[in-house]
Amino acid sequence: MWDIAICDDNRRECCEMEEILEVYCWERKIAVKLEVFHDGYLLYETMRDGRRYDIIFLDILMQGMDGIRAGWEIRRRLHDEEVQLVYMSCVTGHADLLVQNRPIGFIGKPIRKEEVYRAADDARRLGQQRKKWFQYRWDKMIYQVPYTKILYFQSLGRKVEIHTVDGVCEFYGKLSQIMEEGLPEQFVQIHQSYIINGNYIVSLGRDRLCLQGQKGYFSISHPYRDSVMRQLCRLFP
Repeated sequence: MWDIAICDDNRRECCEMEEILEVYCWERKIAVKLEVFHDGYLLYETMRDGRRYDIIFLDILMQGMDGIRAGWEIRRRLHDEEVQLVYMSCVTGHADLLVQNRPIGFIGKPIRKEEVYRAADDARRLGQQRKKWFQYRWDKMIYQVPYTKILYFQSLGRKVEIHTVDGVCEFYGKLSQIMEEGLPEQFVQIHQSYIINGNYIVSLGRDRLCLQGQKGYFSISHPYRDSVMRQLCRLFP
C-alpha cells in the first residue's frame, strides 16, 4: 500500500490532486491510500500521533501552519527522514527555506498532470533505490511495505507471507527469488522457509533466535548457521 497525504488549504486543488493521483495509481496498478489535509498543523498532529506516509504533496502557502513550517516540524521535531516531500506553489523564491526540509521535488500551480506524474515516478524510483520498500503483486495490484516494518518472510508452499508490525500480507513467490532480487543488509535467511529482519532480534543462540513481539523461537537450520553468524556479526559488531 502506498500511503499518500495531500496538504493544501485550497479544497478545489486538493480534489484535483486527489483525482490525478488516483488515476496515476490505477494506471500503474498501485494500491494506494490517500488522505487529504487543509492545514499543516492537522497533518503534523496526525503524524505526531503515529501516522506515517510514504509521500506528502505539501502546499507552501497556507493559512495556519504553512508547508514550510510543517515540513520543518516533520523533519526536526518528528525526526521523520523517510517520508518524501513534494512542494506545491504558484510562486517561486522559497528555495532557501525549502532546502532545509529536503524535498524531492516541486510542482507549480496551476497543477499539471504531467508534473504530478513526474514527481510520483521520482518518489517511487528513489524509494526503490534507497531500499525503503518491498514491493509485491497481489490480485493484479502492486503493494509496498516499508522494510522497517517487516519482521520476517515465511515461505508457505507457493505463497510467501510477510509478517509486519501491522499484520500479515501474502503473495505468490519464492524466498530464493526475493534473495536474488536483493534485500537490505539487515535481512538474513536462517532457514529454507524464513528470512528474518535482524533489527528485530531480541535473543540469539547458535541454533535459534527470538524476534521482538513473537512467541517462541525461530530455528536456524544447520546449512545456514555459519553464514547467519557471519552476517549478524557484520551488522552488530
